Amino acid sequence: MSFKYLGANITSTRNLKEEVKTQTTKASLISGYLRDIIWQNKYMSSRSKVRIYKACGRPIMTYGIETRADNTTTKRLLRTTEVRTLRSITGYTLYDWKRSEDVRETCEVEEVRWARNKRREWRDHMDRMPNDRLAKIARENRPNTPRPPGRPPIRWYESRSSSSQLFLGNH
Repeated sequence: MSFKYLGANITSTRNLKEEVKTQTTKASLISGYLRDIIWQNKYMSSRSKVRIYKACGRPIMTYGIETRADNTTTKRLLRTTEVRTLRSITGYTLYDWKRSEDVRETCEVEEVRWARNKRREWRDHMDRMPNDRLAKIARENRPNTPRPPGRPPIRWYESRSSSSQLFLGNH
């Protein structure tokens, strides 16, 4: 019922929380490995450290974010992991009483909202694809099987901004 593909665990139930938790754990491990070598290096500028984080930690944490429907739990996991790494880069701890916004401002890093831009780029990429591509067919087709009882899971195309109405053809 599940298998690993390119480091991501693909399951039939599509448990987003577990998927994001796994990715944030991997990103935290990488951040922990870099703590003594890079984050606490007093001869390296914080700008260089942030660039290393954006090149090494963030891609691990956000792998597959373009096609994932985020909810408040997954956004919180991404935010806390990112701020934990940024605090380690700047040398602040929770006992320093620095707000997350101040830490982000010090590092010149925007909040996880950039994930929305990634989704828009992916949507535009999918729009440019020919209609016979498997990814576009999977996005356009809707399942014809009955849904199980209970609240339905949020789908990727339902988690986008108001432009999704134009995208789905509902004017």
